[in-house]
Amino acid sequence: MNEQISRELAENLAVFSSAQAVAELSVYRLFAEEEELFGRYYKPGQSVLDLACGLGRTTLLLHEAGLKVRGVDRSEVFVNIARRRLPYLDFQLGSYDEIQEQDASFDHVMISFNGIDYAFPASQREKALRECARVLKPGGTFIYSSHNLKSLHFYSPYYRRRLGWKCRNMLRAFHDAAYVLEDGAHAFYASPRFVVRQTEATGLRFVEMRGFARLRPNALDCYFSPYVHYVFRKPGPEL
Repeated sequence: MNEQISRELAENLAVFSSAQAVAELSVYRLFAEEEELFGRYYKPGQSVLDLACGLGRTTLLLHEAGLKVRGVDRSEVFVNIARRRLPYLDFQLGSYDEIQEQDASFDHVMISFNGIDYAFPASQREKALRECARVLKPGGTFIYSSHNLKSLHFYSPYYRRRLGWKCRNMLRAFHDAAYVLEDGAHAFYASPRFVVRQTEATGLRFVEMRGFARLRPNALDCYFSPYVHYVFRKPGPEL
């Protein structure tokens, strides 16, 4: 790993170890898109690997919904706080590009709140997707959200307080994928077409997507939603 990559990866890790990040992520609720998708694909008693779980927001709420959940995060700060707050839950220190689990060991895998977009460099993101596919059981789902690069072309209330930042990065939206410096972290932005193509290259099958604003028809999500929730399934009988 060269010096520049090491520095930028360290910057991402530092952002997610700060007191500000802890404060911002200390909200334990599901987003509307998560409630919709989890309710559709998850059944009580099934197992879920919650990667980049942060302070355990989704880990806690999926546990309360009757699922068997393991939360994993790369930030030692986050994992230690989650263990103190929720000692009855299973939290592990680890990274989604080197998952310490057996092949086909979880009914479902998820990465919430665009967590996969902070994998750096792009090769780490690709490895993370392959790892998620590896530990997923046939018929299980992989649900994650990702920043939508195409949304930088258009106005969204999500960007109303960051119009200067949006204008500086607008030209990047003519590409399929790019890293964008956002709040001190290097975040991956991509078109929905790129995300689907990249994830299906791991052998998973695209099922559906839901946009931030829950726009209808869903085709509008490709352009207006600042980030998009994706559902993929591993080939096999549905669980």
